[in-house]
Amino acid sequence: MRLSVITDEISQDLDRAIDVCEDLGVRTVELRAIGGVNIVSHDLSSLQWVKTTLEDKNFDICAISSPFLKCHLYGDAAPQGAMHSASPASRDEQWNILERALNVARLLGAPVVRAFSFWRVPDPASVRGEVVQTLAHAVERAQEAGLKLGLENEHECNVGTGAEAGWVLDRIPSPSFGLIWDPGNEAMLDSKPFPGGYSHVRGRVSHVHLKDVDGEGNWTKVGTGTIDYLRLLRALAEDGYAGALSLETHYEAPGGGPEGATRESVAAVQALCEQAGVGLSS
Repeated sequence: MRLSVITDEISQDLDRAIDVCEDLGVRTVELRAIGGVNIVSHDLSSLQWVKTTLEDKNFDICAISSPFLKCHLYGDAAPQGAMHSASPASRDEQWNILERALNVARLLGAPVVRAFSFWRVPDPASVRGEVVQTLAHAVERAQEAGLKLGLENEHECNVGTGAEAGWVLDRIPSPSFGLIWDPGNEAMLDSKPFPGGYSHVRGRVSHVHLKDVDGEGNWTKVGTGTIDYLRLLRALAEDGYAGALSLETHYEAPGGGPEGATRESVAAVQALCEQAGVGLSS
């Protein structure tokens, strides 16, 4: 497995984020927002600068964190959750977002493009057929581009738990489709990501986001919250997972802000992996 960091969890300044990652010995990053703009909305000259900056420092990009399908299934009300520097967009505009995300991924050499499942409705099971239909079409586009579409289980969207993700994954068996497994998001729904949630998705995990939740629903340092990361990491290794463990810090350390939180979380993840007997590559 490779340890990665979502760069804007450190800073919107890519140069600063890269300096911190170098200092931490992390040479793989996930791109979501740079300079207050979501990565899929950067123009070609900006993307070329990003590409050159990362290549010159010998960094790999493990995923493009696009906001595809972080929108309402019906209507155009305000977003229900964080957009992370992406502009709100209607359902009809999502296909343009996906096309841009695929183009960005190909340009930057990222193998995975993230997708969501529309903002969560009161009864997610009532819309899951339409969610699957939309995602299946998106998977076809990703496959044509030679990329993998990764569905993130997101607590503010219709696929938030392992069980919900497993239902979708079972109906789209394409090798160009997998899960961005985020146990922190499942925990936010008062559901158990391990062993329960993970049991529904094992074998279909393409990418992993790491963050933790305390008993009061606050983001916290990985390993200090409610998620059994020690056993989860062991299970991922036993199942042959060899992708990225991408830190999505989501909290600020007292006196150290998001950078300090990322630094202490990287150390915590490294310690957990060592305790679990899981090897990490740079």
